[in-house]
Amino acid sequence: MLRPAALVRLSLRFIAHCVLSGIATGRIILRHRPARAGLVRLRTAPMSETGAAVLAALVTLTPGSSVIDIDPERREMLVHLLDLDSADATVAGIRRDFEPDVAALFPAGGRR
Repeated sequence: MLRPAALVRLSLRFIAHCVLSGIATGRIILRHRPARAGLVRLRTAPMSETGAAVLAALVTLTPGSSVIDIDPERREMLVHLLDLDSADATVAGIRRDFEPDVAALFPAGGRR
């Protein structure tokens, strides 16, 4: 079932994340010392495999982060972050701003 409010909210949050992450990524690029990049594991809420793919796409399209692997059985993603110093805030933002609406749009056990 289509949930227009979740879709609109997710779209607006994605745009905001892209703008803010783009600014943060620009700052990292322009500073004179290298960032500490690396990998983090992100445990995801229950959602369909399509939902996991959509969440991965949103994370990857946001500057400074890329999903490297999705493990649907463990409900986990391996995410490369340009700045590990902000890993906790990045993961919290994904969980707060993307995950609930993606899970609502693509529930576990729903159509794939």
